[in-house]
Amino acid sequence: MITIDALRICDGERTLFDGVTMHLPANAVHGIAGEGRSALLQALYGLMVPDAGRITAGGHPLRRCDVGFAEAEPRFWPGLTARDCLDLAVRYNPGSNPAAMLRRLPVPLDAEAAALPAAERKRLALVLLLLNPKRVLLLDEPFRGLDVESAFMLRQLILQLGSEGRTVLVAARLAELDGICDDFYVLDGGVVRGRYEHYEFARAVREAAASGIAEK
Repeated sequence: MITIDALRICDGERTLFDGVTMHLPANAVHGIAGEGRSALLQALYGLMVPDAGRITAGGHPLRRCDVGFAEAEPRFWPGLTARDCLDLAVRYNPGSNPAAMLRRLPVPLDAEAAALPAAERKRLALVLLLLNPKRVLLLDEPFRGLDVESAFMLRQLILQLGSEGRTVLVAARLAELDGICDDFYVLDGGVVRGRYEHYEFARAVREAAASGIAEK
């Protein structure tokens, strides 16, 4: 269980989160929509330090080394090809199978990773993340820039990860979370505006539209 307890984070004079509380059971796919979703994943990964509140896993502080994170805008070391990146990932994750992932999210292996078009950089970053054995995976805007086929394949992979016992947090637009999440939260104005079970998607859309936050 990952618990976000009364989280408050300020960025200068701006308050990003104020009293955000979430309970995210293990072995499930959780969605986060609305304004501030990407910043919340960054906080979970330890890129932001809370001004108040706690983030814990099983009652202990959530450690960055236990979490895999795919950024919304992936970055790679200049000079490394996509194949180099995959070779490094396999070296640190023996037994992983990049070929199976690449069939679903293809990437030109001999191209320089940093110079790839945005959609291909995103696919490469997602493949590298999904090869990671860590139990908690954070996917920040994973569908942004993907073509329809790649987005479909990624949805299938996310569902597979949940069935394998991983805890996956997906930050995306509300419409992109339908059908892949066990539950999801909608943020706005630094607070949680609603929590919904997977079967309550239609209600979440209605309430988000009424609040003017459906596409944030």
